[in-house]
Amino acid sequence: MAVTAEVKGVKLVLKLEKGSQTVSNCSQSGSDDALHAIGKAVATLQKEQVTSISKVVEAVLIEA
Repeated sequence: MAVTAEVKGVKLVLKLEKGSQTVSNCSQSGSDDALHAIGKAVATLQKEQVTSISKVVEAVLIEA
């Protein structure tokens, strides 16, 4: 049987030197470049150094 993925949400996770910061409800149609730019903009507001920016896509797998 075929399985399809239905995207439910996209978020960014900024890994900090001590912990992390999540930016939820990002646009599902946003390009990786645009999401990275958002992550860098949020990083400038953090007191701690941002060590990485990750895109997390939440999807439901549906069996057809």
